[in-house]
Amino acid sequence: MAQVEATIDSIRVTTASPERIIILKQKGAEHYLPIWVSSSQADILAAQLQGRSAESTAPNVFLANINSADSDIKCVTIRMENDTFYAKLLLYQQDKSEEVKCPIGIALALAYRAGAPILADEALFDKAGVTLPRYPMPTAPKQPWWRRLFKSQNLDVPPSSPR
Repeated sequence: MAQVEATIDSIRVTTASPERIIILKQKGAEHYLPIWVSSSQADILAAQLQGRSAESTAPNVFLANINSADSDIKCVTIRMENDTFYAKLLLYQQDKSEEVKCPIGIALALAYRAGAPILADEALFDKAGVTLPRYPMPTAPKQPWWRRLFKSQNLDVPPSSPR
């Protein structure tokens, strides 16, 4: 399968649950991939993006261990199995490569810190992603409130309003 590169677009808060949504954007396209994560994973990523992470945070500990093993992060891959997202770090140590499973929030924080690409299958964007229309969107002339009300209730709309 063809893999495409993505960037971290935003982290969103939902009012319906304590989970957060990390939005990945496919490079060169208007495809977005929403990934629901725990608030702790989202907070770890947010701290990295804002440059306010403490030395003891999980990405820093992971990165210190990776660096002490003389390894480099080649990329982060995102995949989905049984409607659940997973992340893997692809590490290179001299001539060997190793894949390591990692929580998505930490994997994305590590990719950001290391400047490593985030990769996902193009089919994943097709299956779980959303495409937003290009701006400016063509707008229809706004109808009076009473016409919208009639239409929303599936009622016959009177031809015009008396003045």
